[in-house]
Amino acid sequence: MKRVSLVVLLTSVLVTISWGSATAECTTSSCLTVSTDIDNSDVVATVVKRAVAGKNRTQTRTIQVEKSTGRCDPPIDFPGICTPPVVVRKPSPLARESVREHIPALVLTLEPREGIVGLPINAYLRPLPKPFTLSVGGFTLYVTLTPSVQWNFGDGAPRAGGLGGPYPVGSIMHSYRSVNLFRVSAQVLWNVSAITSQGEEVEVTGDSIVLNYAHYIRLRSARGHLISTSSRFRS
Repeated sequence: MKRVSLVVLLTSVLVTISWGSATAECTTSSCLTVSTDIDNSDVVATVVKRAVAGKNRTQTRTIQVEKSTGRCDPPIDFPGICTPPVVVRKPSPLARESVREHIPALVLTLEPREGIVGLPINAYLRPLPKPFTLSVGGFTLYVTLTPSVQWNFGDGAPRAGGLGGPYPVGSIMHSYRSVNLFRVSAQVLWNVSAITSQGEEVEVTGDSIVLNYAHYIRLRSARGHLISTSSRFRS
């Protein structure tokens, strides 16, 4: 009887630690949390099952708890019968989607490729990301990636901006004051937002996904060109 009590107590502990906190999006039977995993560039969605008394019970990964089956130790009242191992199983509605798979292979482009001191350089990153869908535990999520960029042109302090665009509509312009080889870098912070198929916005916790890009540009000085000549004197 002592062993049975121990198993019941252990089962109760496992259920107790699975109680979760309040979440952003709930239905009558479950709640949903969404977060980012910056180490793996992933978006993680987890369903939380609603329990009685207004509390939420997280459906965690599958857990198995078994009594030792190394020997047969039957109860005193039922000799010859071995108690089977007790197995506790919990479903795991956890969806993980890699953000990297939905971010296109961005290319940092500089126009022109070789610059002239004093004339503006146009910089941009393309192509643009597209929204993707994530389904978990009866929820359908539409996930959008919004970039914010820290640009550094190698000759001063970085400045904030977007992805920019090709000339002539580009918004990231820079002029150099000296002749040199400069490293142009862009640190992109991908902010993740999500809405359900019912149009409800879900709060996404965790940090932004960070990716870095760079390109070199050589600056030269402007050269004077003789356009035409004229003479006011006649022999």
